[in-house]
Amino acid sequence: MPSLKTIKQQKALKVSKNAATQMLGRILYLATRVALPPFILHYISLEEYGIWATCWIIIGYVGMGAFGVSNVYVRYVAEYNATNRHKEIGPLLGAGLSITIIFSVITLLGLWFSLSWLYAAFKIPPHLQQTAAILILGTVATMLLDMTFGAFAYVLQGLQKITQQTVVWIASYLLETLMMVVMMMQGWGVTSLLLAFVVRYLLATLIYVVLCYRAIPGLKIQLRGVRWETFQLFFRYGGMMQISGLLSVFLYSCERLVAGTLTGVSAVVLLDIGQKFPMMSTQVFSSATNSLLTALTHYHSLNQKDEIIRLYLRASRYLNLLNGCALGFMAPFAVPILNAWVGDNPAYHEAGLIFVCAAGGYHLHALTGPASTYFQGITRPGSAIWGYLVPQMFLLGTGLEGAYSLLGHTILAVVAAATGARILSSGLFLLYTNSQLGVGQWRWIRQALLPGLAPYGVGYGLAVASQGF
Repeated sequence: MPSLKTIKQQKALKVSKNAATQMLGRILYLATRVALPPFILHYISLEEYGIWATCWIIIGYVGMGAFGVSNVYVRYVAEYNATNRHKEIGPLLGAGLSITIIFSVITLLGLWFSLSWLYAAFKIPPHLQQTAAILILGTVATMLLDMTFGAFAYVLQGLQKITQQTVVWIASYLLETLMMVVMMMQGWGVTSLLLAFVVRYLLATLIYVVLCYRAIPGLKIQLRGVRWETFQLFFRYGGMMQISGLLSVFLYSCERLVAGTLTGVSAVVLLDIGQKFPMMSTQVFSSATNSLLTALTHYHSLNQKDEIIRLYLRASRYLNLLNGCALGFMAPFAVPILNAWVGDNPAYHEAGLIFVCAAGGYHLHALTGPASTYFQGITRPGSAIWGYLVPQMFLLGTGLEGAYSLLGHTILAVVAAATGARILSSGLFLLYTNSQLGVGQWRWIRQALLPGLAPYGVGYGLAVASQGF
């Protein structure tokens, strides 16, 4: 029988393996999404590709309706698995499937009757409207299928079989990419994008179902007679996660909305260019926090507070170090990086300063990931709303007034206010989380914060030294 120390080492290794697999998957995914558009535009018209891009806008809005469902699956399956209550997974799946099936039917019907409005809103020419209908309905139906039966993927995450789930995800989008390339070259046109998309999700869903039944041989999905308490998990816990997700989207888009209303769409382009690399970097590394929810829930269910603190500090340290190593060397060389990417265009000169501000703001924002996940794991997701998102909204609103008075009604004023709000609200939320966990602030600064700041010193030192050559 393995010792307690060996068991802890095995669990830590499993969490690290899950996190590394998710980061690798995210990097590969971003690489395929960057490489595909130029290839696709070689075979289809800009108008046709515009319709495909429109489908993703619609999917983004429809997907907002199910932010909380996936978190309910992951969090409570992890609890049931930790406490050996596997029979409760079936009713949980039944309740979730009932909710998402009803949502999917209503959404598809609403979309069907809204097609003519969508044609007008996105200015789709008459000769492409039939193609648009097929693409829009097909992509949304596929996304709703994934939203519903993708529950099995979240069950795998809750069972801490995240590596299995991620490998299937990687294989499915690589297959989708290959199908797109082959069918495009064979002259299938824009419909090849939809076909590859459908095959990807159908195949992945089927594999997830098989893996779930292998992991839980006696799994029975219960659609009838599910207790009201099970549905309440989706309305209470899931509802709070839904609100949190919507507020996050609002804060993300608010910066662009304010900048756009001040100086027009050119400001939105500057923000997109300046924030692209910091955002992509933090998103890649933050994907590793997905594996934290199952582990933290597991330890919380077993009342292992010391293990929660150890995992929280370890996750914060490595997440901070990864972001520091990336952003600490990119931020000092923001201008050369952007010049190499979009060219030395005078219209983009402010993007360099936006890059530097975004690096600091998004870096500290990424550190709130383990903190938010901790509160999700102990069924207090509202703490992230009231302790982080609401204060950030307040600080952004008040900060804009001060920034306008100092910098005028410019894009840099908006960026300064947003960055300040992001950094200050992140710092306050992290202080609050540390106090709730019983972690000393200096201990957190020493073990988690300082390691990720060191690369900035090296990066800016190299930047200053390079000026002399």
